[in-house]
Amino acid sequence: MKTTDAYRQRLLTELIEHSAQIDALVIKSRQAGTNVDQELEALRSQQQITTQKLHQLEDSDINVWENIGDGG
Repeated sequence: MKTTDAYRQRLLTELIEHSAQIDALVIKSRQAGTNVDQELEALRSQQQITTQKLHQLEDSDINVWENIGDGG
């Protein structure tokens, strides 16, 4: 279980980092008046992938506990 918790923590850390990078880039682009759509899209894509992994991890944890409850 510790491996799962460590992986979950790593994914949450990644999400926080992605959010911070997106926020910083949006602020920077507004200040500079530049267009950073491609870079924002790439960061948002990474954030979405990390979120999906986190959901998969949480779903697998639920399934494991359901299987244990069923005796299997």
